[in-house]
Amino acid sequence: MARQAVTVTALNNYINRVLKSDPYLSNIKVIGEITGLKYHSSGHVYFSIVDKESKISCFLPKSLKDSMSFILKDGMEVVISGFINVYERGGTYSIFVKEIKPEGEGSLAMAFEAIKQKLADEGLFAPEKKKEIPKFPKNIGIVTSETGAAIEDILKTIKKKNDKVNIVLFPALVQGQYAAIDIAEKIAIACNYQPKLDVLIVGRGGGSVEDLWPFNEEVVAKAIYNADVPIISSVGHEIDFTISDLVADVRAATPTAAAEIAAYDSFALAENLKGLKNTLLDRLISKSQLAASKLELTYKLINMEIDSKLQSLNHRVEKSRINLEENNPSGIFNKGYGAALDKNGGIIDSVAKLNLNDEIILKLKDGSAKCKVLEKLQGGRNNDL
Repeated sequence: MARQAVTVTALNNYINRVLKSDPYLSNIKVIGEITGLKYHSSGHVYFSIVDKESKISCFLPKSLKDSMSFILKDGMEVVISGFINVYERGGTYSIFVKEIKPEGEGSLAMAFEAIKQKLADEGLFAPEKKKEIPKFPKNIGIVTSETGAAIEDILKTIKKKNDKVNIVLFPALVQGQYAAIDIAEKIAIACNYQPKLDVLIVGRGGGSVEDLWPFNEEVVAKAIYNADVPIISSVGHEIDFTISDLVADVRAATPTAAAEIAAYDSFALAENLKGLKNTLLDRLISKSQLAASKLELTYKLINMEIDSKLQSLNHRVEKSRINLEENNPSGIFNKGYGAALDKNGGIIDSVAKLNLNDEIILKLKDGSAKCKVLEKLQGGRNNDL
């Protein structure tokens, strides 16, 4: 019996229902290389994945594209999870992508370069945006796994060189599907922590490229860029390099190196301060001794000057004393001289001041006598009294 004819729409609808009900086709996982990549104005992404012999179309919805941590590129090898979907209007089928991941080092490298270029264009790596790491932090934050070698190395290194700093751990997932979101959230929490952190270490120990990938995701990069606390990135080993390293204020080759950068050596500082104190004390003592010596010398010089002035003054006084003694009337009287005084006690120093019969007083060394002028004799050797 011949089957009844159906419409094209009905056939395509039936095929779609059959494909979606198939337990394998409704949850497939396919690996291939991207080709024909197109970003539609609606936000959806259309492309195909190919291998050496075949090709299949793919549809990636806008919601998934917006949440992706990497950028698709032609030639990138990816692993896609999803289901087979029929586009009934066109009679074509494609993979409806529910999850997509880069596969292989080549694809990861392409994804890394794509993200790197995008964030560089947005200015996330600009040198002028870098914050300076404080030289003497009081509070150091750490965003990493609470177990493993990384946190052990960081804590051991800090405690070995500094017994003053306060350390705060913000435990985070560091690998896996949800790690990037968790790291970004912990960075935001750390930035709001009180007392305010002076510096924040973000990182993990070594691992494969896939293990370190969360530190390449845009959500982590923007969390680091928007942080108001200086951040040191320390992801993996010295040869590992991530987007987080480019955005962070400082990149450390290892978690141990990050700890060395973050914490100052309080023990060495104490020794330096002690040495500086002793040096300053020695200089102070030396300067005090020098000042004392200068003061003593100045004291001696002043005393010498005073002695010299006193000697000069004493000499002058003695000279004046001798002069006074030499000119003292008493001294003159002792030599046999006398003085003639008028009745008022004034000295008579000339015969011209005398008149006959004037009464005068003759003063001698042991007393005085009243005299009367009987005769005036003019000066001359023969007339000396």
